[in-house]
Amino acid sequence: MKRNNTPTLILTSALILACLLCWTSSASCGDDRILAQVGPYKLTAKQFQGRMDSMPPQLQMAIARRPQLKKQLLDRWVEDNLFALGALDIGLDKDPEFKARLQDIKNRLLASELLRKKLQGKIHVTEQDIESYYRSHKDKYTQPESVRARHILVKVPPGADESAWKDVKAKADRLKKKIDGGADFAELAKKESDDPGSKRKGGDLGFFSRGRMVPEFENVAFSLKPGEVSSPVKTTFGYHIIRVDEKKEARKKSFSEVKNQIRQLLTAQQQQDLKNRLRKDLESKHRVIVHENLLNSGLSPEADQGDKTGAPPAGK
Repeated sequence: MKRNNTPTLILTSALILACLLCWTSSASCGDDRILAQVGPYKLTAKQFQGRMDSMPPQLQMAIARRPQLKKQLLDRWVEDNLFALGALDIGLDKDPEFKARLQDIKNRLLASELLRKKLQGKIHVTEQDIESYYRSHKDKYTQPESVRARHILVKVPPGADESAWKDVKAKADRLKKKIDGGADFAELAKKESDDPGSKRKGGDLGFFSRGRMVPEFENVAFSLKPGEVSSPVKTTFGYHIIRVDEKKEARKKSFSEVKNQIRQLLTAQQQQDLKNRLRKDLESKHRVIVHENLLNSGLSPEADQGDKTGAPPAGK
């Protein structure tokens, strides 16, 4: 059978693109031997390594596992610069649409750099902040009661009449008798279940809390003790035979379990607060007009009476 390499190619392309995006923010690392040159564009070995080192840890690990990605990244750099020269040859850099897109990219990079500089050294989340938040929001960090269950589904066909439902119920009853007689639940699920998502796993649904399953199924699952098997349970899907393997009681998560999560939350809040203050300050200096009604209509800006202005027009 011919192996399908499409997923691998897609993953590789995605990794290369992610790496290249990271490169845009890396600084030059000084002169060194020329690793590659395309026309006037040069890439030194030190620059290449510096850009590799600036990538997020997950991308660095991906490259460590697949060293061939280095060659692909270098080839992509050569290709991009070669195509860029080709674009300059035919004057694409003078195209108005390209200029507008380039300005958008430039603005996004400038915005990102401004935020980086303005936020640098301004975020301070202390242990006391984290502990205080945890004490005030303990209810947010409750792990609800959950069960790990398996099921065998005898599915009812679409538009089934009363007779069809009876046939499905009869089959479910027969399977339940086999289980009561000592048949292995997981093996029976693999052979007989009509749920394609769990049958290969012996009907295993993993852990789930309340609200994840339809009420008829959920109510029975949470009423069973570990090791118990239900009688056939009717839902809109058909009949289910349910076995609970494990139960976890609801509990409050400890401070140590959620400490890092709270730190990230408070850090994000501080970043957003600083960003909001910066935006407000800039809106007082630069006029901002937004015609929101044009998002869903063909009205001209002149017809819009709902301008949102960050500063009064000049001269008023």
